[in-house]
Amino acid sequence: MKKKTEDLIHEITTSTDIAQYLTKNREELLDLPLHLYLKQLLSETDYKISQIADRSCKGEYIYQVFRGIKNPSRDVVLCIALALQLACPDTGQLLRIARMPALDARNRRDSVILFALNRKLSVPETNDILYELGEACL
Repeated sequence: MKKKTEDLIHEITTSTDIAQYLTKNREELLDLPLHLYLKQLLSETDYKISQIADRSCKGEYIYQVFRGIKNPSRDVVLCIALALQLACPDTGQLLRIARMPALDARNRRDSVILFALNRKLSVPETNDILYELGEACL
């Protein structure tokens, strides 16, 4: 991705032909299936799917997500991000590819998750904080 989102929005609003816009900007679009992106992320780390399944506390379900059989919820995607110890920008990219809302620092629960990501906390550690603050666990 080379263009800023604002530039893409400007192109869309000034375009008279959406097909031409899509063709011209195909490299900018997030059309990668989630399971392929997850495999790409995994290849950039020393982790194995079995470790992510354990670290995410989601067990066998993670194998189905990584195979593209299951479409995970936002919470499962966040558990995967925590298990992979992704930085906040990388987690944001993961959520975008999964077509899910970004983490919002103005949202109390999301703030806890951002805190956990920045400190590379585990899913259980994150859930402990969420529980103590009266927020839904992952």
